[in-house]
Order: sequence, then C-alpha cells, then structure tokens
Amino acid sequence: MDSRRPTLAFFGATGGSTISCLAPAVEAGYKCTALARDPSKLEKLLQTRGVSESAILSNLQITAGNVTDVDAVTKTLTRDGATVDIVISGIGGKLLFDNPLKPTLDNPTICQDAISTVIHALRTLPGPKPILVALSTTGISDKKRDLPIAMMPMYHWMLKVPHKDKKVMESLILEEVDRPVTQRGISNFVIVRPSLLTDGPGLGVDKIKAGTETRPAVGYTISRNDVGAWVFEKVIKNPEEESKFLGQIVTITT
Repeated sequence: MDSRRPTLAFFGATGGSTISCLAPAVEAGYKCTALARDPSKLEKLLQTRGVSESAILSNLQITAGNVTDVDAVTKTLTRDGATVDIVISGIGGKLLFDNPLKPTLDNPTICQDAISTVIHALRTLPGPKPILVALSTTGISDKKRDLPIAMMPMYHWMLKVPHKDKKVMESLILEEVDRPVTQRGISNFVIVRPSLLTDGPGLGVDKIKAGTETRPAVGYTISRNDVGAWVFEKVIKNPEEESKFLGQIVTITT
C-alpha cells in the first residue's frame, strides 16, 4: 500500500465487531465496500451509530448477497476499478441450543466457507493482493493457553462447534500465505483472537490488552465495540501500528 488511505472491504458487516470497524471508517472518509444480505439493514445500523447519510452515500458501496456467492464476493472485493487494499472478515454463525448438551451453529462451517470463497475470489483479481484481517477467537491455540482456566469448561461445552470452524478458517489463511507469492490471493494477514465477546459499550482502545499467540493477552471478556475499534485504530488507521501485527495471530482482551 502507498501513502494514500487504503480501500476496505467488509464481510459480516452487520455483526457487532465488524460494524464497529466499518462505522468509523465510513465516517472518516475511507472508501469502503461491504457485503450484506439486506443493504437497507446495514445502512440503518450505521445511521444508529451516528454515521451520516452523506458519508454512507459517498464512502460505502454495498453489494447485496451472501458470502458463498462468488460473484457477490468478487464485486465486494473491488472499489473504483481496483482490488481493495484491506479485507476485514468478521463472519460468524449463530449459536443454537436445541440440544443443550451439544450447542451448535446455524451453519457449522460458515467461517471456513466464507474465507475459502474470499481467497479464491481474490486469486482471480488482478493487481496487488490485499491484507486479510480475520476475526477469530481465543480458546483454540495449540501453543499457549489464552483464556482463564475458569472459562475452559464453558468454552469446551458451548463453543466446540464454532471453535472447530474458526480453526479451519485460520488454517486456510496460513496455508494461503505459504503458497508462492504469484499464486496467493492475499499479501499478508492479521488474525485477531478476541476473548469472550460481550454487547454494550466498550471501554476504549486504550484499555485493550494485545498479545501474540506465544505471549497472549489473557482476559475474560471484550466488547464487540472494542474489537472493531481496535481493528480500525491499530490495523487500518495507523500504518506503523499495523506493521507490528502483520503476519501475526493477535489476542485482545480488556
């Protein structure tokens, strides 16, 4: 990327963590794209967060569709005739408790399917490849414990299915950057592993602790608002900060 502001593509844009990154980006004048099943819902959500209608009209290109639709994904990955500079994926499924002993997702492979579609679409697009920022989760590391011991039983019971999906998603990203440069769909990545997500107002980016997979920041919770704000402030808005996290699996908590 050059010194100009990067162009941004968002997937899972109506989710709390992702829209908390999209909203300040649109309001600040970044040229963004987003994929949404219901574009009007996304526009209304942005307006409730204080994003002006004029900013939405000027800075956001919304494509109607879902993340397994290759054509819709490909369209979302381009802005003003060029491939975007940064892709932010906050795709996730909805937890179902129909069987309390075995909670599952409405789509148990949504994260891996989404990232697979995004990567394959990016391979077909010309020009420089973007950075991929993917929102994952704590509790899936094979290297070091990144959540309090007291939370491990709950994670194992409630999040077994979504964690399996997130692990496959992460492996697809890591496999992609191991490919020859000329064959990759992405130039680099940042995998963000937040602790247990909560709703409600955030504490602010200055209250967020960040660590790596080998030296994780361990905590109980983080609000979705803080996750999105951290991505915007540390990965998108500040190139010097961004360089610290490229090629990293980053844990964040409050």
